[in-house]
Parts: sequence; C-alpha cells; structure tokens
Amino acid sequence: MYLDYTASDFLTISYNCDTQILVGRWLRPVTPDESRRGYEELLTAARKEKASHWLLDVRRCQSSAPETLQWLKESYYPKATAELELPVCVVYFMSPDLLKDFKADGTLVEPASYSGNTFRLNLCTTESECIEWLSQQQVVSHQLTTK
Repeated sequence: MYLDYTASDFLTISYNCDTQILVGRWLRPVTPDESRRGYEELLTAARKEKASHWLLDVRRCQSSAPETLQWLKESYYPKATAELELPVCVVYFMSPDLLKDFKADGTLVEPASYSGNTFRLNLCTTESECIEWLSQQQVVSHQLTTK
C-alpha cells in the first residue's frame, strides 16, 4: 500500500508501507528554491511515517546548483538524521549521464565516505539497484538499532 504526500507540481512523494521506503520523484528540473521546498516536503513526510530509507528519482533533473549541494551536505542531511533519530539512507535514482556529471564535477561526496555513519547515500542508475541497496541498508539499520 502506498500513501501519497504529493504537494507540488515538481515533486511527487509517496510512502510504500510494505517496503517502508519513502519515494520522491522529481518531475522536472527545479530552481534552488523549489529544490529546498521539495526536500522540506520530503522530510515532513518522513517524519510522519518515521521513514529513514528514501529513494529519490532525479532522472528528470539536471545537476543541482552548487549552493543546493552544499546546503544538503552541511544542513539538510544532518537535520534529517537529528530529527528522525534513525540512520537515514538516501539513494538517488539517476540517468547514467547525470551520474557521470556528478562524478566529473566532484561536488558530490562519494557514497563510500558515508559508510558507517548515521547518514548513508548511494547513487544508482536503475530502480532495482536502488531497492536492493535500500533493502541491504534496512538490514544494517535494524542491526544497529537492536544492539
């Protein structure tokens, strides 16, 4: 069962109750202001569902503005982990070209650098890879919270 939290013309948000995954699908390229609003909408939905595993579909987007990436890394991701009080795992589902752009410009920290932290990130080019990685992270998160 899915719960719909869609609130804008540029982002759909749903929560899959069966997999316990929050799904955000960006519908078009967005401005930095829209990006921030969208991420805040995602966090609002995550709070309601206590969702700490997110799949963000950015295939329709272009590379984020450097100030948006800086805001995500320095403010948003730490805020999300603090407010949810759980390890937060975010996987970005993106086109191969967008992944290449992110790797080439060096503005996004490599996913491996988040390993073992309360915030974990990955970049994938297929939805099945995204779901597989999130499923693995759910097992790890469960082990961490039951110790």
